[in-house]
Amino acid sequence: MPADRREAYYNERLRKSGQCYANFDMPSAEIALSLLYTCDVFQQLVSRYMAEFGLSKSTLNILAILGHGPEEGMQLHDLGELLLVSRANITGLIDHLEGKELVKRIVDSHDRRARLARITKKGQALLDEFMPIHFRNIRTLLEGLTGEDKAALAQLLKALRASLAKNADAILPASVRPDRAL
Repeated sequence: MPADRREAYYNERLRKSGQCYANFDMPSAEIALSLLYTCDVFQQLVSRYMAEFGLSKSTLNILAILGHGPEEGMQLHDLGELLLVSRANITGLIDHLEGKELVKRIVDSHDRRARLARITKKGQALLDEFMPIHFRNIRTLLEGLTGEDKAALAQLLKALRASLAKNADAILPASVRPDRAL
């Protein structure tokens, strides 16, 4: 039984109208829908408690990379390549974090023209306060899965990312193909 109105609506639409279109494959469509829906639900839940700390997915991602990265900091380009979220506006994100005194820009000692982003003591303290709560909340949200379920799901998601990366060229024009594996 579907969990809510949204899930029921889209599952019904797939069953009724999907077959009207060439190349429709119900199992593939169900996976795509379920993945999008699950990610949306998960992100909404996580975003709620992140907001209590003044964090977003992007800002947490940057703080975590810098907080556990090289002590001297990272160039914005390198930081952008590691993000699990959009890297389109890395400068704006760093500006935002710098304004909150969580990150600072410093001159790269190896290349005076380049700037590094480095987490501040205040940023590290926020990260150290937030992460135990974050991991507790994730554990709580996933309590309905066994250890074996979690391992299997992690493997399936890894296989899915590999399939996406392998087949991206077949659907994307050269101008928008990812420059790195998904």
